[in-house]
Amino acid sequence: MASSSNQAQNFDYTVDIESSSGNILNNQNNVFIEGVCDSTATSVIENFVDVFDDSFSRTTNLWKPKVSDPNLKPYSGQWFKDIESCFQFYTQYGLQGGFNVRKSTQKVKNKKIVTKYIICSHGGHHETSISKLSKHSDDAMSESSHTSSVVGDQVRRRNTITKKCECSAKVILKSLGPLDSDPYVVSCFIEVHNHPLASESGKEFLRANRSMTALQRHFLLDASKSNLSAYRAHGIYKSCFGLYSDVGPTAVDFQNWMRDIKLYIGKHDADMLLQKFRDKNETSDGGFCYEYQTDSDGHLTRLFWADVRGRKNYDVFGDVVSFDATYRTNKYGMVFVPFIGVNNHWKSVTFASALLDHENETNFTWACEMFLKVFCRPPKCIITDQCLAMKVAIQKTFPDSIHRYCMWHIMQKFPAKIGPVFCAESAFMEKLNKFVWSSHLTVAEFEEGWNAMLNEFGLSNHVWLNEIYGMRKSWIPAFFRDKPMGALLRTTSRSESSNFYFNHFVQKGDTLSEFYMCYESAIDKQIHENKKLTNGDTCVPQSITEKEIEKHAAHLYTRTMFYKVQKQIKVSCFHMSLENQPIVVDGVNKYVVRDRSLNDKLFEVEFCFSKNDVCCSCKLFVRVGYLCRHCFYILGLWGVERIPNQFLSRCWLRNAEERFCSLKFPDDLQSSNGHIVKDTSKKILTEFQNCYGKVSNHIEGLNFMLEEMKCLNIRI
Repeated sequence: MASSSNQAQNFDYTVDIESSSGNILNNQNNVFIEGVCDSTATSVIENFVDVFDDSFSRTTNLWKPKVSDPNLKPYSGQWFKDIESCFQFYTQYGLQGGFNVRKSTQKVKNKKIVTKYIICSHGGHHETSISKLSKHSDDAMSESSHTSSVVGDQVRRRNTITKKCECSAKVILKSLGPLDSDPYVVSCFIEVHNHPLASESGKEFLRANRSMTALQRHFLLDASKSNLSAYRAHGIYKSCFGLYSDVGPTAVDFQNWMRDIKLYIGKHDADMLLQKFRDKNETSDGGFCYEYQTDSDGHLTRLFWADVRGRKNYDVFGDVVSFDATYRTNKYGMVFVPFIGVNNHWKSVTFASALLDHENETNFTWACEMFLKVFCRPPKCIITDQCLAMKVAIQKTFPDSIHRYCMWHIMQKFPAKIGPVFCAESAFMEKLNKFVWSSHLTVAEFEEGWNAMLNEFGLSNHVWLNEIYGMRKSWIPAFFRDKPMGALLRTTSRSESSNFYFNHFVQKGDTLSEFYMCYESAIDKQIHENKKLTNGDTCVPQSITEKEIEKHAAHLYTRTMFYKVQKQIKVSCFHMSLENQPIVVDGVNKYVVRDRSLNDKLFEVEFCFSKNDVCCSCKLFVRVGYLCRHCFYILGLWGVERIPNQFLSRCWLRNAEERFCSLKFPDDLQSSNGHIVKDTSKKILTEFQNCYGKVSNHIEGLNFMLEEMKCLNIRI
């Protein structure tokens, strides 16, 4: 027994005592000392608390809370307007004194609570495992599944501890009238406790001190939008505010709150998301569009949406669309299908998105139909992988659009289809790439080169090669030379990079509501990056030649697109030459230009001075929307100093969305109440940061700011 007493003296400060049984329980170590006589237990307790706990009375063996502010202490006859006010008051008293409180029994008369007990969390009687086992034997179904489970004749329980030791500290409230508006009065207040109170270092672990504030909840939600776990968010929050004691809630509390959010969403997940869509549709005057379908059981199976920014982007940049349905996210395993385009900064923009329960023809057809319903016009070109279901859906919905297969997906199959060793050790792939990827070959040149190459390597009868050759019109660049914007996208890399981009914001276990919240965060970042590039266009890039047409281009195009045009102008100055004298027919000058940068390949260029019209056989303007080096060379020969207006594609010009968009909808984000609240909160934080920045190095200023904030808190 002596050794057990010595161990008890080394316990942590907070212990629970059941004086009637002589048991001592250490809360953190879960150590019990049983069979100790009353005198020995009393000696152990007195030796322990005399040194560390000045709230303990040796005469009564009870603990009396000590608070710095006597106004925080309840008293008999104290009035409160309602029960919740008293509970909050007693909770604050418990925080100062070192104990947790909880609501207990009550008496109701005519649906009015006339008596309410608010007690110490140590109040009540601890139900032993034996008594619970007996109760379980009487009624097995009544036992909570969270605390025990039955295997055979044994009850398997979690290793939990209890703090109940029949502590009598409490506040008893009584109503002063029968009406709901009648106040309550403290009829009884028992101050002392029969257990040690939390030490100063232990008060931070009290339940009331670990409740999450509104700021912490907003911080955790904002962190989840960036795909940060609750545990990581807690670490960041702690780094921002100093010590763990300054945070209050633990990392587990952060995780539990996010778990509770998911449980709250529960079966109403789809309903909550659809209600959010309805609100956005109303606040944007119909600018935000959405469509959905459910199955016979009411489960959401298809969802399509397009926000105001996406619709405006499509109005200006919607010539080419890429979409890929290989990315699954959210807890339901629905397929995420973003519709992606290219803006005037050569960056990806999201026009619309869909969530589908399966990748099949019916779902893809529905998504394309909703796309056409919202945007009212089909894209000129659509690029996908070789998904047969997508092909059928596009043919049904967009019969006049060009459907192009992703070249990268096809090229990746060559080693597997014709042999990895053959592809690695022979010159087949090197020669193949010259014919497949070249944008300057005509259809006849490609077909002649392809057949010659297969004959050279003995692959003329290869089944798979003949199969993809049969579909060459859907993926070889030579067949898209005459298609408007047909060469803008040759692979689905835009969609795949967008999937990778969205993956930084969402998790597979997200609910639909969480998924869309993270989706909005990703779109916000996309918008911010494009705004940053637009702001950079206020500066004019430096010219590298003395040509006036280059300076003209610098003022017209975005910086990204100007560098592409500048490259064409530069090459036109140093690598072009005329093959012979021009031929003039009906006022049109026909030139043959030798391009030394492309292995002396010859190109035909026609120029009409009266119309300021120029055309090249390379078809670069048709394919991507800006003039080629051969056209710039001929324009230079004629002294043309400005790019003709008919060759200025609006999708590549500065501020294209603001200048050329025909849609006039208010932004669904800026017009919502939620955005107004966030904007006001941002202004408050900005003002706080400005004030703090002025006094951060002066103790007098910090104290002044602290007192002013306390006064403001009272006024609020």
